[in-house]
Amino acid sequence: MKINPFVFGVLVLVVFLGVIFGFQEAGVWSTSGKVGASGERIQPSAADVNTVKGWMTLEQVSTTFNVPLAEIVSVFSLPADTPASTALKDLESDTFDIPALRTWLQERQPKP
Repeated sequence: MKINPFVFGVLVLVVFLGVIFGFQEAGVWSTSGKVGASGERIQPSAADVNTVKGWMTLEQVSTTFNVPLAEIVSVFSLPADTPASTALKDLESDTFDIPALRTWLQERQPKP
């Protein structure tokens, strides 16, 4: 029995994508990093600056770490009209990067 190469290619593609999309629909597979395995949104933790991710917004960081948005904008020389809803990864520049933000937030935390 010989299988048509076109049919075989389509079958492989359907099985491959079917597994991925099937598991995503079941809530088992997530590649965004924005939700956990149980489907809850991942939020930064004030106890650990390493939970700050590039897809998070300035507002999330400001709220979680109790830092005024204006202070973040000032310290990292961001434009004064930067919206709080801006993702951190969209602000990457010579004056701002996420590791520097994490370091700065760590330095601001009270020492035990």
